Amino acid sequence: MKSIIAVFFAFTLSSWADTLTLDKCIDMALKTHPDIKAWLYKTEQAKKDVSVQKSLRLPQVTVSAEYDPQRTYVMPQLGTFHTIDDDGWSVGAQLRQKVYDFSQTTGHIEAAKSRKEIARLSSEEAKALMRYRVKTAYALVLVQKAALIAREKDLAAKKALYEQAKALYAQGLKTHADEIRFYASAKAAEDALAQAQAAFTKARDALAALIGQPVDERTTLQEEVLTRISHPLEDLNTTLSRNLQLRIAQKSIDAAKAEAKAAEGAKFGSVEAFAQASHVGALNEYDTTLLGIGYTLPLYSGGRLSAQAQRAKIEQLVAASQNESAKRAIVQEFQGLLADLQAAKRGIEARKAQERAMEESKRLIDARYKAGLETYVAVLDAQASWLDARLGLLSAHYLQATSTFRLEYLNGQ
Repeated sequence: MKSIIAVFFAFTLSSWADTLTLDKCIDMALKTHPDIKAWLYKTEQAKKDVSVQKSLRLPQVTVSAEYDPQRTYVMPQLGTFHTIDDDGWSVGAQLRQKVYDFSQTTGHIEAAKSRKEIARLSSEEAKALMRYRVKTAYALVLVQKAALIAREKDLAAKKALYEQAKALYAQGLKTHADEIRFYASAKAAEDALAQAQAAFTKARDALAALIGQPVDERTTLQEEVLTRISHPLEDLNTTLSRNLQLRIAQKSIDAAKAEAKAAEGAKFGSVEAFAQASHVGALNEYDTTLLGIGYTLPLYSGGRLSAQAQRAKIEQLVAASQNESAKRAIVQEFQGLLADLQAAKRGIEARKAQERAMEESKRLIDARYKAGLETYVAVLDAQASWLDARLGLLSAHYLQATSTFRLEYLNGQ
């Protein structure tokens, strides 16, 4: 007897288009999906933020120019002051260099670097999530296609039973109740097939939306994706160390610490060196120069600096709490996925055995019905049990695949 998996995923390859592999789908989604592009832009934006903060350490040079069409000048003459109206102008250049600011700039730079790393990790997390979504959608298309094939076989079998019942009724070997019951079961199978077709279409459209390309109904997919034996990482400590959400949460703590350091330093002001050179053209033309160092200390800011420092400390506590919350959620999900994998493994083994048993039972009951030793109820029950075993095996394979994909996502893959 052919393998049950081969029966599930038997496609008419001679009439189908090129194979759309899972790796190709993932590659297309990572290249075209707007969610991924948005995070790439955010990563570049975070890099620029680091450059902005680093620039505060460099000398700040400005130039200025001023022209006054009319200006009043005061001139002392013979012990008294006289005024003269005339135009005037000036040009100059100024340079300011921050000497020391009690770690304010350092803190902002460290925070910007942490945010850049957060953006990079978030981009990687978005890619991992996209891979998980594509894998799950891909597997669902395979499941729905296999379910569609099973429903088609179920409908064909029930139509055959109905035609058989009609013939036997015409020969006087079966009752009208047999014929009507098989007719009703065939109609129910038609409805189930229509629903399976709709589910397959929706699954195919969902995959197409992720990869940005239509998926034709005749497109060949990799059947082994759903049934291949995989060995996901099952070590909790490894998962916690690789999980991108936890790494992002830790970087958020680092950013909050750096901002707290900067906010604390703002209370003590800053020391700056400055230089200025200008040329003035008024009643007299002359040059001026200025070179010095200054210290600015904020004595009163309406509580702003104190509030900023307290807010930065609170943000640090919030980040730590979010990190712990994320860790607990991941531990819980990890343990649940391992339980799902164990259940799926046992379910696959049980459903395979059940399908083989139901196949043999259905054949036997069909033969007994033809001989008049079984009722149509037994025949329909056998057909339903066989279909339930097939669809149950599909569900078990899908649960194993999606649980494996989720574990890979938790490990940042």
